[in-house]
Amino acid sequence: MAIFRQVVRDGSFRAAARSLGLSPSVVSHHVSQLEKQVGTALLYRSTRKISLTDDGAELFAASQKMVEAAEHGLEAIHRRSDQPAGRLKVAVSGAVFENPPYIDHLIVFAKRFPKVDLALSFSDQKIELIGSAFDAAIRIGWLENSQYKARKLCEIDRVLIAAPAYLAGKALPAKIDDLAEWDWIKLAQVPVNRQLISKSGEMPSISPNIAIEVDSVAALCQMAKAGIGIASVPRFLVQSELRDGSLIALSPEWDLLSPGAYVVWPNNVSSDSLTLRFVRFMSERMSKR
Repeated sequence: MAIFRQVVRDGSFRAAARSLGLSPSVVSHHVSQLEKQVGTALLYRSTRKISLTDDGAELFAASQKMVEAAEHGLEAIHRRSDQPAGRLKVAVSGAVFENPPYIDHLIVFAKRFPKVDLALSFSDQKIELIGSAFDAAIRIGWLENSQYKARKLCEIDRVLIAAPAYLAGKALPAKIDDLAEWDWIKLAQVPVNRQLISKSGEMPSISPNIAIEVDSVAALCQMAKAGIGIASVPRFLVQSELRDGSLIALSPEWDLLSPGAYVVWPNNVSSDSLTLRFVRFMSERMSKR
């Protein structure tokens, strides 16, 4: 039942085999034996994907409860030791947390808890936890109402930038409305409207002209350096370019609203789980900095 549950969570026999450290044939054998034992098909199989039968969906729900109960028991034992153990898979915002100083917190966690089988997936794409094999996610942005629990880790200072090549022959914007006429490089994961805030607290909203859209913050920075248009990026990623003049910060009288870095996790996670140990570690460590 545990192997069957992993197949459903990962979406294929091959992916489940990787997660479990088994061969695909062994995984397929156990699921076939389970179907033989219960006397009904649990999965519809095709060359590309699998899907649950009605009986399979019912058994999957029971399998989830069974594995969670076993994991809670094991976690309770691990909690009584100085070295927690178990598998922890976290989806991480690559734009920020694959770089110092943010990745340093993840490195310290890995070193401090060597018995934790830690799997980190760095991506600028938003990963949904429900229906995936991830236990938690670190996201950058503004949280939407969701079925997840969340804890804020920090705020990410952003800056509006452009290359000297793009600014050549242009007057720097005197007022915020001037920016709407300029070419913007948009990050696909954030809304089109950019909201800025003045030193006096005013918060006008603009609808920029989108020159190009990308789904990677690294690509966003490179496009801006190439003179494609203006972009809002985490300030720490372009500090050296701002110092040497290869990028220019626009509108010193206006700041971009700072998105937050959040760790999110499913709301049915137990208080003694490895997931919440990771949440507490990241929160306590980053709040001190």
